[in-house]
Amino acid sequence: MSDFESMGSLAPPSVPYLSQLNDRQREAVLHTEGPLIVLAGAGSGKTKMLTSRIAHLIDALKVSAYQVLAVTFTNKAAAEMRERVDKNLLALGSGHLGQPEIGTFHSVCVRLLRRELAFTPFTQPFTIYDDSDQLSLIKGAMSVLQIDDKNFNPKAIQGAINRAKCDALEPAAASATATDVFSRQVARVYEQYQKALFANQALDFGEIICMTYRLLRDHPEIREKYQRRFRYIHVDEYQDTNRAQYLLLSILASRESGGHQNICVVGDEDQSIYKWRGADIKNILDFEREYPGCHVVKLEQNYRSTKTILAAAGSVIRNNQARKDKTLWTENADGQKIVRAQLADERAEAEMVVAEIKRHLGESHRAYSDFAIFYRTNAQSRQFEDVLRREKIPYQVVGGLRFYDRKEIKDILCYLKCIVNPSDSVSLKRILNVPGRGIGKTTLEKLDQYYVESNRIGSVSFWEVLQRAAQDSKLTSAGTAKKISSFVELMKKLMMNQPKLLLSELYHEILDEIGYVRVLREEATEESLARIENLEEFDTILQEFEEDHLETLTDSQKLEKKPELLSLFIEQSTLSSDVDQLEASASSVKLMTLHSSKGLEFPVVFLVGMEDGLFPSVRNWGEPTDEDIEEERRLCYVGMTRAREVLYLSGAVIRRIWGDVSYQEPSRFFSEIPEEHLEMRDFSYGNRVQEYRVGSSRQFGFSKPPTDSGEWVGRQMVHPEYGRGTVVGSEGSGTDQKVTIHFTRGSERKFLLRYVASYFA
Repeated sequence: MSDFESMGSLAPPSVPYLSQLNDRQREAVLHTEGPLIVLAGAGSGKTKMLTSRIAHLIDALKVSAYQVLAVTFTNKAAAEMRERVDKNLLALGSGHLGQPEIGTFHSVCVRLLRRELAFTPFTQPFTIYDDSDQLSLIKGAMSVLQIDDKNFNPKAIQGAINRAKCDALEPAAASATATDVFSRQVARVYEQYQKALFANQALDFGEIICMTYRLLRDHPEIREKYQRRFRYIHVDEYQDTNRAQYLLLSILASRESGGHQNICVVGDEDQSIYKWRGADIKNILDFEREYPGCHVVKLEQNYRSTKTILAAAGSVIRNNQARKDKTLWTENADGQKIVRAQLADERAEAEMVVAEIKRHLGESHRAYSDFAIFYRTNAQSRQFEDVLRREKIPYQVVGGLRFYDRKEIKDILCYLKCIVNPSDSVSLKRILNVPGRGIGKTTLEKLDQYYVESNRIGSVSFWEVLQRAAQDSKLTSAGTAKKISSFVELMKKLMMNQPKLLLSELYHEILDEIGYVRVLREEATEESLARIENLEEFDTILQEFEEDHLETLTDSQKLEKKPELLSLFIEQSTLSSDVDQLEASASSVKLMTLHSSKGLEFPVVFLVGMEDGLFPSVRNWGEPTDEDIEEERRLCYVGMTRAREVLYLSGAVIRRIWGDVSYQEPSRFFSEIPEEHLEMRDFSYGNRVQEYRVGSSRQFGFSKPPTDSGEWVGRQMVHPEYGRGTVVGSEGSGTDQKVTIHFTRGSERKFLLRYVASYFA
């Protein structure tokens, strides 16, 4: 009898969650002991497999739900996983057996850190900083160190710090490996920033993972506690994990100590598209070497796309070298050929896409939500938005400003954060004069300078600075001290009342005390009225959150739960993503970057802007490496496999770049698709090629084009990522001109001139 047949005897296929699986899915469900890697191709039912596996552990094998962990990357994916597990267990009459730990990496780690707060640097509940909060604190750290932000871009330093955290590098390690001026300055800022972060009783996104890893690494009793607790570990989208997440999982799975190693990772290296934010494809490619003897299952049956779409996407991705051997297949219909369209310009491309949407709406009775437009960069959305608005077609741009990032919502969230954690200097500085209470910019600068000077001597929170300023008029003035005192007393009152109030009650008390809505009403502009509507929606969100967390509790339990609701809500709002909010506007055409499309699917997909230089993108890397192109090819594969029935691939003959116009070569990915899968259509939506002066000198920032490419040699520039540099070589001309730049940090890179012209003095 084979291992698979032996495992199958544990639970007959007649069990509901097993009878709905194919053979390979069932194999993955039943292999419960030891390391397991499931190579799950696009649309192959990995979520069904994962949730069935968790149900099997709890129902058939009687594993305590408390010992089961499942982590993924978005709240939406985690919610879907929880819902499916609950449904499986209820169908089996096992719903009473408890809830496994299911969530995103960040939410699971936050819960662990809150439970083990005594082992962290914090003396009170911590705050989670988003990217803008983090950048503010980095600028403050640079100010303390007297580093000029004109010489070192704060965003570039932020990116470097985040990359260090993705690799689980602490400040000391970053300093030890620094080899040039920029990296040494990054190490200095990183150390100061980390001190300020902890002094503010706060964590950034990267630190959530890193601190959890260090806690388990450095405290054997905590490590052993969670190794015993999480005896069965499941990881979704394993190809998207970074080094820090890999190390965290290795500790939990007892890889080093030879423990249970019951870790099931599910992923697809062909969909690894987040290298730019730290994802390391080697984690999935090397899993079999890291866990010798691990069981391998390939999910190759696709349930989403037509045979034609699948065959075309497979032809593209097979050109990559860094991948496992697998071939997707489907029992779905052949479907229609993929439409390839080449338009005159980006406006004509937008006209074509919207006209085709209207045609499908009329002929096929589709809904607006059946359509998605994918592009390589956010800047491409404008043309499509213009035409969609003109045609009165509802649309939603995924990846636009998050609801929680809108000014009025962020203001209120900062009040809520300060009530929980008054050490949060970033939030305090934001709300000190919001709404206006006569504490101006000059006063804030004085207080901030005092705060900076105090922290050069010793650790003082900005909250302590405010309390001192409220009592000592010498720090500002008598009148200003009185205003600061009123603010301090208001915050103390809100902190005192918070444990006794529901979230919605606390929210209304804040609005009443500070007069936020009154100020907006007095403004009486369209924008201010829209902000009031957003504040009303925020009230609804708070009430729904309360209902979700309180409706099954007794009155006495509700009283006990009230104090912690605020921290839970702040955590949820900070960790939410654009994709989590996608359902907010279901009846609309979706516009998004290819990176945002991951994990989604639509009946009709338009993949636009398929031109070399735009997609695959050259960005600022000049001449892309093979590794760069493979990442872009995976992105193309992801975009193509989001389509269920109809797929359009389009590009423009000419396109405006940095305000000028150049001829565009079709994407090299077109040549990787067999002709039998393509239908070349001639769409005549305007032909304005003659209106443009292609390759005008303005593209390079000069009144006239250089007569000799050598004129560039010796010129100075400041690149936002690489810093100061000098042109040491130049070749080609016009739109193809390339320059080689030597940077003071030691690197030397080649760029297409048109992409870096704006960085020259």
